[in-house]
Amino acid sequence: MLDRAFAEGAEADLTGAGGAARTVRAAVLAALLRGSGGTGGGRALRVRGARVTGSLDLTGGGLAPEVLRIDFEDCEFDAPLVCRDAALPGLVLRGCTVPSVDADRVRTQGPLELRGCVVAGGVRLERARAETDVVLSGSVLGPGADGVALAGAGLMVTGVLDLTDLRASGVVQLGGARIAGPVRMTDARVRVPGADAVVLDRAVLGDRLMARRLVVEGGLRMFNADVAGGIQLSGARLDRPDGIAFGASGASVRGAVWCSAPFTASGEVRLAGAELRTRLDLTGARIGHPGGSVALRLDRMSASDVGLEGLHVASGSVSATGIHVRDTLDLRVDRVAVLDLAQGTVGVLLDGPVHWPDRAGVAGLTYASLHPLLPAPARLAWLARDPSTEAATQPYAQLAQYYLMLGRPLDARRIRYASQVRHRAGLRGAARLWEGLLQVTVGYGFRPWRALGWLAVLVVLGTAVFGTLPPTALEPEKAPRFHAVAYTLDLLLPLVSLGQDSAFQPVGATQWLSYALIGVGWVLASAVGLGLGRSLSGG
Repeated sequence: MLDRAFAEGAEADLTGAGGAARTVRAAVLAALLRGSGGTGGGRALRVRGARVTGSLDLTGGGLAPEVLRIDFEDCEFDAPLVCRDAALPGLVLRGCTVPSVDADRVRTQGPLELRGCVVAGGVRLERARAETDVVLSGSVLGPGADGVALAGAGLMVTGVLDLTDLRASGVVQLGGARIAGPVRMTDARVRVPGADAVVLDRAVLGDRLMARRLVVEGGLRMFNADVAGGIQLSGARLDRPDGIAFGASGASVRGAVWCSAPFTASGEVRLAGAELRTRLDLTGARIGHPGGSVALRLDRMSASDVGLEGLHVASGSVSATGIHVRDTLDLRVDRVAVLDLAQGTVGVLLDGPVHWPDRAGVAGLTYASLHPLLPAPARLAWLARDPSTEAATQPYAQLAQYYLMLGRPLDARRIRYASQVRHRAGLRGAARLWEGLLQVTVGYGFRPWRALGWLAVLVVLGTAVFGTLPPTALEPEKAPRFHAVAYTLDLLLPLVSLGQDSAFQPVGATQWLSYALIGVGWVLASAVGLGLGRSLSGG
């Protein structure tokens, strides 16, 4: 029956056969495919419902050129299927049970399918090459001796790699693979707790990665991958609490990366240094890193837009130092304790007081626009959430310049004043005292009316004292008429002479008051000059 079906290209259906009639030796199948079974004209091997005994070994190929199809459906293999280094027209297994499949370096002209199969010892496709599609959808893969369920490092696929609804209890290793069409992992489940479960490092994907509702007990890695389309992980669940749950550092993605709700990750989400041509979307996602300090790492990542609206970070911080967002960075997060944007560059920063983290890093952050437009005191509260010494100057200068650009000079002056107050808090010794004097006397040049107030108080004091205890004229016959107000002003104002202090000599204890007024006058003049200089120069 099998010989006749093979010769005619028909299906040999052994489903209803019983016992020995359903059993086919693998050696017979191999002989048919290699043209040594005596039929001479077979074009397709199509078997349904057979029990294949022995290992079907097609290593090295050598198939008859007339063979155009190899198709097994609902078959049971009691030994591994081996086709290393073989050139096959295609290989299709549907609903089959196989101990393992070893197809390293196999080359197929047609599809390579293991659809709905159970392969307890895993599938090996390292450096294999398929001219159409590779399909493992709905299959259940166990681990090989090395713990790998799908060994596809260096795999090359001209069409689609379909892992939809795959169940794997070992590593899915696709490092360095080159897939021209989409990679589909929607509804797949991979279980390798505490390890990297899905590996796409340095993979080159000519289309998209579609992995909605992907569940991974372990980590998903795509370090330095090149993706021509987008990455769709919306609704995925990744669980590696002691390591990296999703890693795409150094990846180049020309489409969007979607990790929106109900996306969840227990473990670090790392896209440091990744280049995204369009958008990173974590809207409504729930992440946390119970075993580490950083839950989301976006350091030096570049993207056109980053959406974190409604992001909930249960544990760990968000580190985005040096991030470059060409358009909008949406920081309307639901909850995050620490968010570091130091040295970042942003087009539009979208946030709000209710979304601000407990601690922020803003030193070196530059932006073109802030939304919503808040009063200066509110934005000062935002800057105060970065306690680092590096944040004492540049963030205030950037914010003041932004308010000046908006035509709000009073807000800008208020911000510059706050910058000087914070700068003084980090000083010690004489420098701190001098800065304190500038603050009290002229408000660092941003509140010069304070100097006038001090001058008025001292004039009143001097007038009262010298009016009661007037000084003695040095030359009575030449001295002008004494005037207590003019005499006090003459002492207080350096480089200004009203003819009073040179004509009269204070007596007794008033001498010490005159010396004090002269000294205070010089201090006030110096403070006014330095403070106004700072004010005019922007701080």
